Amino acid sequence: MKQDIFADVKGLSVPGIKGSASGRGRRSKVSVQKIRELVAELRPDDGLDPREEAKRRRHVQGDHPLGHAHGVHKQEQLLSEVSIAIQSALETAATPILNSLSVQGVGKQGGSLVVVLTPRNADEALDVVEATRALEKAASMLSREVAASITRKEAPHLRFVVLPAGSEKIDE
Repeated sequence: MKQDIFADVKGLSVPGIKGSASGRGRRSKVSVQKIRELVAELRPDDGLDPREEAKRRRHVQGDHPLGHAHGVHKQEQLLSEVSIAIQSALETAATPILNSLSVQGVGKQGGSLVVVLTPRNADEALDVVEATRALEKAASMLSREVAASITRKEAPHLRFVVLPAGSEKIDE
């Protein structure tokens, strides 16, 4: 004998449906007059765009939607990841002049990321031209290190600027 899959719910009564205990009922008729009264009644939120209302509620609650601030956070996170990746690559490089460099900052300029480097030890003299040449030779290695450490579709294009010893970062 085959059991009915609806056997558990056949005996339940559902409000608004006549004869629901037998499972063969029709919906109860709702008065058209009642519907017209409900529709004709003006409410305070009538005519407002629900999206604008949701934005207003979020603003009042202090929640900040994903937008400009979210993008700024993601950019700061990327710049920090790039800085850490380049710093560790410079520390493990085989060239002594690259070992003597330290990342002072990473910034976005156009479609590239500009990496500002200074001597690790401010007391030691550093040939800026020689350091720039060494960075140009190691650029592909540094790009690979950055690509391996960040989670982006494409590795950013890197440009390097070497500042002489004693250069200070100016906060705007």
